[in-house]
Amino acid sequence: MRLGIAGFRHETITFWPGFTDLEDFERVALHGEEVIEKRRGTNTAVGGFIDICEREGIELFPVCEVPGWATATVTDRAYNFYVNEMKREFSREAENLDGILLALHGAMVTESLQDAETHIVREIRRVVGYEMPIMVTLDLHGNIDPSLLDEATAIFGYQSSPHVDMAETGRRAARTMLSTLNGEIKPITAIKKPGLVVPSVFSATTVSPAKDIIERLREWEKHPGVVDVSVFFGFAWSDVHQIGMSAVAVTDNDPELAQRIADDLAQMAWENREVLTGGKNLHSVKEGVALAIKKAKRASKPIIILDHADRTGDTTFVLRELLDQGAQNAALPCFFDPRAVKVCEKAGVGNEVELEIGGSTGWRDGGPVRVNGKVLWVGEGRYICSGPMWKGMEINLGPTAIIKAEGVWIQLTTYQHALINEDPFTKFGYRAEDFDIIVTKSKTHFRAVYEKVGEEIIIVDAPGQCPADLSVFNYKNVPPGVYPITRTVS
Repeated sequence: MRLGIAGFRHETITFWPGFTDLEDFERVALHGEEVIEKRRGTNTAVGGFIDICEREGIELFPVCEVPGWATATVTDRAYNFYVNEMKREFSREAENLDGILLALHGAMVTESLQDAETHIVREIRRVVGYEMPIMVTLDLHGNIDPSLLDEATAIFGYQSSPHVDMAETGRRAARTMLSTLNGEIKPITAIKKPGLVVPSVFSATTVSPAKDIIERLREWEKHPGVVDVSVFFGFAWSDVHQIGMSAVAVTDNDPELAQRIADDLAQMAWENREVLTGGKNLHSVKEGVALAIKKAKRASKPIIILDHADRTGDTTFVLRELLDQGAQNAALPCFFDPRAVKVCEKAGVGNEVELEIGGSTGWRDGGPVRVNGKVLWVGEGRYICSGPMWKGMEINLGPTAIIKAEGVWIQLTTYQHALINEDPFTKFGYRAEDFDIIVTKSKTHFRAVYEKVGEEIIIVDAPGQCPADLSVFNYKNVPPGVYPITRTVS
């Protein structure tokens, strides 16, 4: 048995000015055999594909593995490059392939396509036909169009946010592929969209109500005849017609059961729509920083400030407030500013620097902040991730510098990354518990580690690129009835 594997993922913020082009992807893209070499043993969907297939003695035909982050609209040039690569390679090997495993995202938008994932699978179908099974893994934050079900044999979503289960999602897809090819099951998929889009900060599956929805999903998975169940919480900052949550169920040739499961989970989400779209525990930046400083004085572990709206990694709203309020022993890791890194490199460890840092995009970023600080560390920020979410993955922060500016420890990086585990501290000679206050710009992924490391999490809703308040954006493609963008009375 021989299976093709490929991955191409991006979470698109359509309101972000400019584009994400081919060079942005090629910096981290893998091609051919290096897909297996560098994804084997990692917590990625492709890593999960490899795990099951190698365990079962399945021959693999790897094409590409292209990860992307949450940035501006993908250029047609980048999209066409990777889709044409997949079409060319899968077409060349079609007669020798029994099936294809794809790791996509679900919220990619290009210059020409609102629903990129459906088009990717459709384009591959044009060269391999509709008889060959194609299993697709997707991010929990995907905006799923029902037409994807016409192209994919079955789809599988991450069931956890933080995404500690990416590899397991790949394993679920691979196991289903093998069961299908062996004639043990006939997958049937159903979908239901409740007309609801969830800002990512409210999609954490470690806390209610998202946690409750996943627990219901787990109960349905135990039902006879159920192959797989997913709930996609959607990506709120993509202005697309298919925006919003989706409940998806895969059964063994039982369409009525699949639809009943999808309907039930969608109804549960709709009933929880108010708390899923507007949690009560949000603070203004000023209020949240003041609260963190106050609580840190009595806390035995670090107070975590979640600056969830920042997608560039360099918005300065929280940093400015920490400095203005005189915060002490606060840490701001993974702060993106290549220009500042170069200044620190030139100055050298132990020397004082005067910098303007942050605010590089000019779009909802707060503008640069002038700081005076001492350079504590400079060097190459490259390491293998030891935390649960990206376990085994090589993380490349590029040239990196650490400075101390008044009471704030700031880690400046050349490439964007978010604090999701302790590596940005431990790989540089520090510990998270060394600090009284820690700022993360992750949305939910930090929770896999920092719910235990931190004493308390304080969420601030800064006016960054992806705030919880969706009313600040002008949506043009969202259909009527999608809550809370176009509110309706139930």
